[in-house]
Order: sequence, then structure tokens, then C-alpha cells
Amino acid sequence: MRKKDLGKRLWGGAVLGAVNGLFGGGGGMVAVPLLERTLPPREAHATAIASVLPATLLSGAVYAFTGRVPLNVLLPAALGVSAGGFFGAKLLPRLPVRAAEILFALLMLAAGIGMVL
Repeated sequence: MRKKDLGKRLWGGAVLGAVNGLFGGGGGMVAVPLLERTLPPREAHATAIASVLPATLLSGAVYAFTGRVPLNVLLPAALGVSAGGFFGAKLLPRLPVRAAEILFALLMLAAGIGMVL
């Protein structure tokens, strides 16, 4: 890998981690468009999810150790997120690429509208 490519990926990873830490998730919405510049869509989605995991674990640990995480909310949500993540990862390879792109765009649009309202 060239130094220029490594620098871009490190910078992109730093932005992804900051977005994930600041907003409690949503890093994939930054990572996927960045990764689709160099990877096919399915690989971009999978890589985004895999790269969000360490950022989520680290930012989650910071929040937990500072007492900002109510366990009565965390535990059921973590179970649901884990199950959804498992089934989503199994579904992605079966979806046509165009369908995954449209679903992702609709999710981003819905999230944006929800934030504005």
C-alpha cells in the first residue's frame, strides 16, 4: 500500500471514529460513501461495519466508565442489536447490489429527516 493511500485511510478512520464517538453511532453512514470510492458496494458495507466495531467498543467503554450507560437499557438493546447485526450480515450477500444501495440511501434520508424534525 502506498503512503498516500495509508494516510487517506488513517484520516478517514479518524473521521469515522470521531463521528461514531460524537453521535453514538452512525459511523457507517460516513464510512460507506468513503469506502465506495475504492471498493465494490458490498465490500464497502462489510468493511464499514467491521471498522465501526472497534470505534464503537472504545467509545462505549469511555461512556460506560464515566457512568453514562444505564445497564437496564444497554443489555436488552445490545441483545437486539447483536441479533439484528447477525441477520443483516447474512442478508447483505443475498441482496442485489442496487437494492442494498437503495435501502442504505433510504435509511440515510430517513435519519436526516428525523434529525431535522
